[in-house]
Amino acid sequence: MIDTRRKRARSEAADISFRVVFFTGAAALALAAAIGLADMAGYDRLVHVLERMNPPLLAACFGGQVVAYLGYVLAVRDMARVEEGPRLSLSLTTRTVVAGFGVFAATHSAGGFAVDYWALRRAGLRREEAIARVLGLGALEYLVLAPAALISALYLFFSDVGHVQQAMTLPWLAVVPGFAIAAWLSAPKRAGRLADPGDGGAVRQWFAHAIAGFWKLRCLATRPREHGMGLAGVTLYWVGDIATLWAALEVFHAELSLPALILAYATGYVATRRSLPAGGAGVVEVLMTFALVWVGLGLAPALLGVLVYRLFNFWLPIVPALVVLPSLSRLREEYRAAERTL
Repeated sequence: MIDTRRKRARSEAADISFRVVFFTGAAALALAAAIGLADMAGYDRLVHVLERMNPPLLAACFGGQVVAYLGYVLAVRDMARVEEGPRLSLSLTTRTVVAGFGVFAATHSAGGFAVDYWALRRAGLRREEAIARVLGLGALEYLVLAPAALISALYLFFSDVGHVQQAMTLPWLAVVPGFAIAAWLSAPKRAGRLADPGDGGAVRQWFAHAIAGFWKLRCLATRPREHGMGLAGVTLYWVGDIATLWAALEVFHAELSLPALILAYATGYVATRRSLPAGGAGVVEVLMTFALVWVGLGLAPALLGVLVYRLFNFWLPIVPALVVLPSLSRLREEYRAAERTL
């Protein structure tokens, strides 16, 4: 018993050390990205933009994140119960979302989706079912964002509003064949067969999990009366997060049309913060800043707006995530027990 406790203590200490190193690396990447972009923008220009700062709008950034979190809680709960899945408690789902957008997003190589997987395994789902729902949740995010980005891109392309580069608009046409392929692969007559990995290798396993995720998404999207909260939730998530970026830009009087804002946001988040290792620290700052520049914004206001946005979107959420960390440690232990028994 004593040896077991010592081993567990050493394991937990090593895990904490790894996460500290991982978080330090993420912070260093974000800082390096900010410094590099600041050099490009010019410090005199940055100071000039800072002098026009409108601090009261920071409250809108906070409000946008509250809406985003509420929406994601609804989305996670609804995806979990697809096809008679578990009904996660509101408390557990909220703690899972808070941790997934906070400390675990910043310190885990699998991003915040790792916490979703733990919660689903703890709820009694087998490994394959939990993976399918996690992948379905990731696909659900794009079910709403990708069409919005496509519509924005088409509007900007044909209206020629502002100075949006064609390289920002035309690639979003890939959404159409992408959705068509996903719909074809997840059709009821072939989804069951394709989602069975059989004795295949790693690639076949990955493909089967992806098809299973598409199937879960199809079940949710085609049953709006039963799963309307999931669709509404992920819509709220995107509305809240985009509103945070809008408010962060307005802090520095940087204005964009709604289509340009959506297009820049979606381009900057080709992969979402919950799925990216370390929450995309450093990567998102660069991509989002340049995406805003490519739709016509100056580099200095774009950089400052993105830094404020990331403050509310990524760094501040680490604080409440630390509060729920003890319960997440218990969740991880329950997950490990589930891994051994399911």
